[in-house]
Amino acid sequence: MKFDHQYDFVIVGSGAASMCAALVVQQQGKRALVVEKTDQVGGSTAMSGGVVWIPDNPAMKRAGVADSYEKAREYLDACVGDVGPASSPQRRHAFLSQGPRAIEFLERLGMEFVHAEGYSDYHEGTRPGGIARSRSLVGRIYDARRLGAWRSRLRRYPGIPPMEMHESGPLGLNGRTWESARTFARVALRLLRNKLGADLVGTGAALQGRLLEIALRHEVPIWLDAPVQRLITDDDRVVGVELHKDGKTLRVGAADGVLLNVGGFSHNRQMREQYQQQPTGTDWTHANPGDTGELLQAAIGLGADVALMEQSWWVSTSVTPDGQRLIHPFDMSKPYCILVDSGGSRYVNESTSYMEVGIRMYARDRIVPAVPSWLIMDSRHRKRYRWGGLPGGEPPRAWLDSGYMIRADSLDALAESCAIPAATLRATVARFNDFARSGVDADFQRGMSAYDRWQGDPAAGPNPNLGSIEKPPFYACRLYPGDVGTCGGMLTDEYARVLRQNGSTIAGLYATGNCTASVLGRAYPGAGASIGASLTFGYIAARHAIDASTPASAGPHVSKSIHESCHAS
Repeated sequence: MKFDHQYDFVIVGSGAASMCAALVVQQQGKRALVVEKTDQVGGSTAMSGGVVWIPDNPAMKRAGVADSYEKAREYLDACVGDVGPASSPQRRHAFLSQGPRAIEFLERLGMEFVHAEGYSDYHEGTRPGGIARSRSLVGRIYDARRLGAWRSRLRRYPGIPPMEMHESGPLGLNGRTWESARTFARVALRLLRNKLGADLVGTGAALQGRLLEIALRHEVPIWLDAPVQRLITDDDRVVGVELHKDGKTLRVGAADGVLLNVGGFSHNRQMREQYQQQPTGTDWTHANPGDTGELLQAAIGLGADVALMEQSWWVSTSVTPDGQRLIHPFDMSKPYCILVDSGGSRYVNESTSYMEVGIRMYARDRIVPAVPSWLIMDSRHRKRYRWGGLPGGEPPRAWLDSGYMIRADSLDALAESCAIPAATLRATVARFNDFARSGVDADFQRGMSAYDRWQGDPAAGPNPNLGSIEKPPFYACRLYPGDVGTCGGMLTDEYARVLRQNGSTIAGLYATGNCTASVLGRAYPGAGASIGASLTFGYIAARHAIDASTPASAGPHVSKSIHESCHAS
């Protein structure tokens, strides 16, 4: 076939998995191309907390945290359960066995990972195999000036200070503990350095920025403003892409295959209405602007099977009067607050995994209206803690006047303003206050896991996540099941090959990330689980594509590696 350009491996999307895959290809002496439809690099990775959850990884070993494949598998199995082929035993094994190798590969090329100390597995203490000290990694604070002309091309989430994500727990306490005060001082010093000319970034920008620098150093070509319009096939094999670049339509060949790492469909209203639980919409999403789903639709058009399309990476969200979307998992984990449905009843551990809260919110909504739910707080919560990353204290007048946040001098008055049955809310608060005094949440076990406690306030009482709601004025705010991306999509096998409904593969087509049905199913085992899985299967896809075009005698192949380690396990 005739092409305007020819590469060995074409990677669509520019997140962490894309950079990892491109580097694998380049290191094998082949030519990779990364194409990105927007004018910035990084996708959902750059806009995220920049955390990577990969069990038994090198950074946790350096920190002295013991882990093993067996322990990680026990925990992953307990979290995910049976969700069908998206999380088959083979895919779980591939993720757990190859994830550490992907991290080792990137570190050899200069990537700097930091163990996210204290950022516990989300279900440690409630499911076997969890680790309290964390299986998560973050990218070390990065000076974006190192990118030179590409500095302005790095996608960033606006308003995020230069912090490593595991620092968010102490920061949420507003300096109330020594650790919180020390963390504020570290971040303040970074901000001062930025005022003096540095460009220090943390979270997703740090992870993606350093990966971008490494990719540029290894001369990985990256095309921005290059939306792919269709996948090119020849005799049922994907052999390239057709894209729009610089006012031209170009056909780009991919001798060894195409990898889709294009995000999900968070910003595609029609697809959300077709596949997702209701109510839904694009108004609550925090996903990157490129999450519009057209290449997922293109793959479906080629016969790709899909699963878990109803799910997103849920995160409790409010929308301010000026349209700003705030994220609240850390806020609702603090003492002196509860989450209730429209009837005034609690239905979830407010401190648990944000994914779990979203799932429970939709499940509750099928019984009692719970989308949105109400976060009920007393004055101590608003005085002591931050709100969606913003400073705490008296809410702005615009918030109160608009009804975004409701304030009242009594619980009955608050209930009336929220159209909640006052008697039910009083009873719910009274029961919760008893739990706060005893330190034991008999209904939902809030504060029983290390993750819960990491987000709490150790100065609040016997349980750092519980605090009685009794100090007026009282406040309420609507929380919605926002998301940081959808997590259903193409079914793929343990080598990241896209599958048809009959179980056969679409030759030449690989996929990873939020456009696929996640190996994590409907669970979120720990901070950075989605990036960890995406990065790992990007690494696997690139190695498999190279292996498929390389004689068996040339060396060990990823398929053989996964098969042998699976047999040994």
